[in-house]
Amino acid sequence: MSGLAGYRHGESVVHRLHPVTKVTLLGCCILGAYLAPPVALAALLGVLVVSSTVAGVAPSVGRAALSILVPLGVGLLAVHGFFRTGSGAVLVTVGPLTLWRDGVVYAVSFLGVLAAFVLAGLLFVSTAHPKKLMTGLTEAGVPRKLGYVFVASLQLVPELRRRAERIVDAQRSRALDTRGSLQSRIRALVSLLGPLLIGALVATQTRSLALEARGFSLDGPRTSLYTLSVSPLDWALRVVGIVGVVGLAGWRLL
Repeated sequence: MSGLAGYRHGESVVHRLHPVTKVTLLGCCILGAYLAPPVALAALLGVLVVSSTVAGVAPSVGRAALSILVPLGVGLLAVHGFFRTGSGAVLVTVGPLTLWRDGVVYAVSFLGVLAAFVLAGLLFVSTAHPKKLMTGLTEAGVPRKLGYVFVASLQLVPELRRRAERIVDAQRSRALDTRGSLQSRIRALVSLLGPLLIGALVATQTRSLALEARGFSLDGPRTSLYTLSVSPLDWALRVVGIVGVVGLAGWRLL
């Protein structure tokens, strides 16, 4: 799984946080990035980078973030830099193209918000154990089916990526050209979509049968292999995150 981050086992302080704390902080990061002024947004990005380093997932999170943010950044600069005139201040002119200063500033600001979204999401996915996350959400009162959908959605993209890589490797072993001309790549893409879609449907059905065999939809008390506890650090981080978002919302309204 070269391009996308998935859960990585670890014993760091970030990994040991309660799953509900991670969900709370993820929501606070998303709301805070949207509400925060540039200085606070830069501080939030710094906190996310430091947290990724402490958790030992900075390389994988960095690679995945760059693969998402670089194309987005290029697109934002092209669209807003060349077409958002703002006050009319010109940054540089090359032939018929004019790069507007206000457009570039807006693109960079918006990219900063998106970077916070992406880094917070990747850090969450990299440090939140799926089964512990499911247990934590259930203990917090979230309906089991809703919690399962949330956890399964986090695993969907990495799982599809791994499945696609296996299919491509199998097709290459059968002499299918996947790196040639554009026509060859399109033909390979069509050959990939069929097995990928069918495999995903079969996996979904198999997982559904396995869950029902374990009484997933039955009512009644449940037990879990995982015992989760809320530490003082969890409470402190939850309070800091919620107070921070409320403070930013109040600052926006004033």
